[in-house]
Amino acid sequence: MTKHLRALVFGTIGLCGVWIVSAAGQTAGQSTGQPAAGPAVKPAAVEAKAGTPPPATATTTTDAGKNKVKVPTGNSASDSDSAWVEKIDIDGDGDVEDSNLVWDDEDKVLFAYASGAMTCRNGGTATGDLLIATYAEGNSFKRPAGSGFWVADLDAGECGAQAAGLWGCKFDAKGNNTTCGVAVLDAKNDDIVIARVAK
Repeated sequence: MTKHLRALVFGTIGLCGVWIVSAAGQTAGQSTGQPAAGPAVKPAAVEAKAGTPPPATATTTTDAGKNKVKVPTGNSASDSDSAWVEKIDIDGDGDVEDSNLVWDDEDKVLFAYASGAMTCRNGGTATGDLLIATYAEGNSFKRPAGSGFWVADLDAGECGAQAAGLWGCKFDAKGNNTTCGVAVLDAKNDDIVIARVAK
């Protein structure tokens, strides 16, 4: 299956203490666990919904997310995917939000988007756009079911960001963040590239 060949590239956030990731995705060291910077996103509610059928009231769309966290989901010019709004705790902060969900049925990826307040790891708060993607069983990318990524659009000064741009994490099937840092959306592969990895 062919995704749109464009990757969405946005500005980066300068963070203290980073390792640069090469084009091959290798770092100068290993970074796992919970970094001090960035939002404290817990994607459990989105993970739990991956692979469940869309409601009968779902409409159709060719994109997930909005603004700088928007990605195309269509595999061809005529392909569309199911979209609906549902009240879930998208970021795991204990508050239920109106979240926009998109089910990419060809690639078996569930996207969830919301805009609003997010809790930061440093104890502060940020306001912005958040996109979470979770791979379901049998996904086209052969990634573990329940794993995925999230990406947030931050202003300078929010959650330790020294400049405005995208910040995100990849997470495993148990919802644990595995690699976090300055992020670039990879629309072709339903993924993010961590451009700078937080220690």
